Amino acid sequence: MIQQYLNIAKALEQLFYPQLEVVIHDIKQKKVVYIGNNFSNRELGDDSVLDDISFEKSKKIIGPYEKINYDGKILKSISIVLEEKNEKKYLMCLNFDISVLNQLSNFIEIFIGKSEYDRSASFIFKDDWREKINIYINNNLKEKGKIIDNINKEEKKELIIDLQNKGAFNGKNSKDYVAKILKISRATVYNYLNEKDE
Repeated sequence: MIQQYLNIAKALEQLFYPQLEVVIHDIKQKKVVYIGNNFSNRELGDDSVLDDISFEKSKKIIGPYEKINYDGKILKSISIVLEEKNEKKYLMCLNFDISVLNQLSNFIEIFIGKSEYDRSASFIFKDDWREKINIYINNNLKEKGKIIDNINKEEKKELIIDLQNKGAFNGKNSKDYVAKILKISRATVYNYLNEKDE
């Protein structure tokens, strides 16, 4: 049955490439089982960080809601509950990169319906440490007038130490995630943290 969902996912990716990322989560295993047009730096088998919730029987569509990607881009997202034999099996999340639209006129700002986001939908991912890291890095770089691709070694080290002080590395594989964002090795992240503790 998942194959028919994969066909839908791939069709959407092709139609809206490169602006749309499609992620399918296994609700029971709480793992990412499919990711297409990957721009959120996740991998197959990653924890879905879905809260331990029971989805409302009548609610098959959740959102739209807003997310911030690791590179600071604004995503407009919506999630669809997928069933097999009346059992909720998968959650398909469509993440649309609207950063380009956000740079256009006020008319476009109104058109994308930012004020209409379903804020209550955030409960699904309220413990998403990736999202929290993304928000912190984005805010940190904004304050310094920097972008992630142009920060130097010392700035990366300072950012990693700040993340440690904020408790950002409590999530499983969070150090790997930050290393991937900053385009450094996992060992380098540990070295920076060890230097701080010396």
